[in-house]
Amino acid sequence: MSRKITLTAWAAQQFDPPPAENTLRIWARAGRIVPAPVKIGRTYYVEPAARHIAEVMADGRLVNRLRRG
Repeated sequence: MSRKITLTAWAAQQFDPPPAENTLRIWARAGRIVPAPVKIGRTYYVEPAARHIAEVMADGRLVNRLRRG
């Protein structure tokens, strides 16, 4: 099991500029980050290699959403 990092640290590695913390929390609650972040207290922690799933495609099938990420 790898060491988890905060959502803001993850976003800084993945995006330039990174999304706002509120946006990251929305993504975490909506399941748009795979593997799913873990919430401990008020802080979300995520695997460093986690990926953001692109917006839901027209047919909404999970397999298609995962292919786009």
